[in-house]
Amino acid sequence: MRKLTDRDISDIAGTILKGYKVIGVRIKRGLFTDSDHYGIILGQNNMNCYVTWQFHLDEDNQPSVYWGHYFMENREAALRDFDVRDMIDLTEDAQKRPVPRLFNVRITETLQKLVTIEADTLEHAEQVVSDNWKNSQYILGADDFIGVDFTACENNKDHFNGKE
Repeated sequence: MRKLTDRDISDIAGTILKGYKVIGVRIKRGLFTDSDHYGIILGQNNMNCYVTWQFHLDEDNQPSVYWGHYFMENREAALRDFDVRDMIDLTEDAQKRPVPRLFNVRITETLQKLVTIEADTLEHAEQVVSDNWKNSQYILGADDFIGVDFTACENNKDHFNGKE
């Protein structure tokens, strides 16, 4: 078994191994003198299932994968495992730490401009200004900023897909 190189890593990235597309690959971190002879792979299949494997290159310079950790549609856990797989931390504090999750955060900026217009009725005034705005006669910019709102939901929810 030989030491892995950056070229090996780039050659493996994007390939298909055992039905999983390699979406992450790196050289193993470790204290042992031969740690850099091994690597960690993150793979995703077409059913959005994930795996992390340890690997080394066989005699034909092909990745030989083993010790798989499998994640059914849990991308966050797979990414975390890929990041920390070769870092052993069995302390009580480490076991209590929450697994990071993905969140969607909607940012809504509010712009406001006062337009004075002559019209016969309130409705007519609104219609004229609406038409002028649609025709780009009023361009609101940074000087018209009056506020911002942040709304968060978990990434796996459809909270932001519908109208609110």
